[in-house]
Amino acid sequence: MTRCVEPVAAFEDEVLADFRAPPVRCVEGVVLLLRELERHDPEPAERCGLLDDRHELYAIPVPGCGAYRLLVSLDTAGNRPWPCTLHGLRPAARNTCDTARTCATRHFGLIAPTWEG
Repeated sequence: MTRCVEPVAAFEDEVLADFRAPPVRCVEGVVLLLRELERHDPEPAERCGLLDDRHELYAIPVPGCGAYRLLVSLDTAGNRPWPCTLHGLRPAARNTCDTARTCATRHFGLIAPTWEG
């Protein structure tokens, strides 16, 4: 069973802009990850936390490009396979999970959501 991996429609241009700066090898690694996410959940070690009691956030290392993380969330409110939302591609840093949380909060239009990190 496959699932769509896509950004929130209103933020599609913003998310796609993240892919202009990294080297080509990073974008190639993201393409591999997107295909993988269509069929499999991210690894638990890549988990950032639970936003608004339903969105599991992840910062996934990009194959062949350790300097970047792919930011995604799984909406665990429904049945599997859980919908996967793409929030961006960002440089790896200590605060990458905070960045993922900020992006997802804005993309989903959440106001003061709960956070279990």
